[in-house]
Amino acid sequence: MAAEQSDFIFLKGDDALAVAVNRKAAELFRLLKNFDATRLDIEAHFKDYFIQHHLGKRLYFSIQNSAHIIYESVKKTGLKIEEISIVDYGAGLGTLYLLGGMIGFKRMIYNDYLPDWRDTAVTISKALQIKVDGFVTGDIDDVTRFAIAENFVFDVIASRNVIEHIYSLDFFYEELYRHNPAAVVFSTTSANFHNPAMRLKHYLLHKKIEKEQYRPLRIKELQKHWPGIANKQLQQLADLTRGKASKDFADAIEDYKKNKTVKPVPFLRSNTCICTYGYWCEHLLAKNEYKSIINKAGYCMDFTAGYWDTHYQSAIMNWLAKLLNKLISISGTQGILFSPFVNIIAYKC
Repeated sequence: MAAEQSDFIFLKGDDALAVAVNRKAAELFRLLKNFDATRLDIEAHFKDYFIQHHLGKRLYFSIQNSAHIIYESVKKTGLKIEEISIVDYGAGLGTLYLLGGMIGFKRMIYNDYLPDWRDTAVTISKALQIKVDGFVTGDIDDVTRFAIAENFVFDVIASRNVIEHIYSLDFFYEELYRHNPAAVVFSTTSANFHNPAMRLKHYLLHKKIEKEQYRPLRIKELQKHWPGIANKQLQQLADLTRGKASKDFADAIEDYKKNKTVKPVPFLRSNTCICTYGYWCEHLLAKNEYKSIINKAGYCMDFTAGYWDTHYQSAIMNWLAKLLNKLISISGTQGILFSPFVNIIAYKC
């Protein structure tokens, strides 16, 4: 029994907040461990995603990440849990909004860009009997408009592996600063530019997606915008518009037609995105680049190392992960060189 309970230590620390979050994380772990997701009345690909990414082999790590995000965010606000309104931004079918719904926030709000993800999340939370106070679809301005309509402001905007997919980070942080300059914006991302292995992984992913999906789509859209475009111009413009979407994409076409300079996308490197709507961008930004965007919006920034999963089925993998976590711990600010993900925290200066 003691060995089983030791596996439920999602947060180290004996302060009241750590104890409270850890207790609810353990409850959620037990709940999901015994939850038969195959019986959910949702589409097969959502069911498979939920099972593969957040249940089974990845369940502990998913809840551990959610627990750390909540714990660190609450500490950063200086507020009590019951005073905090929080949104899980770009939540998908993760465990953050579920854990938040169990903890006792003043308001726990779910957000995703697409309605079918939201509807699936509603079904899951109801099946688990976890209360979530609102479900919002759309971008960050839709989230802040919801809060204004409901006469409150968000104290915490939290996300896991979302920030690298946001089309305009400038707009994202500026909108949140306008909404509440005292808000804590806590984001994690595995697109860790400073870890050479993670940088290579994402670089190769970006190149693959760009070649197989996004560039062919841009070519089709360019031909729609400019029927009869010559092939040489088409190829040039397809290159120049990588990383641009929606109005920026259309404006770039018009500038090119008028022989004007097409404004480059900041921090482009291997980054790319869907040109029609802008969601599912693929960013890989460095610490100083995030800092520039966040400081410009009005916030200060902390940029810290994440940690490796130590709950693989392989004992060798767990041993290696613990070794790497020790290396991260003793490396201080240089721990980002070894961590699989980073935490990007924007807060009031």
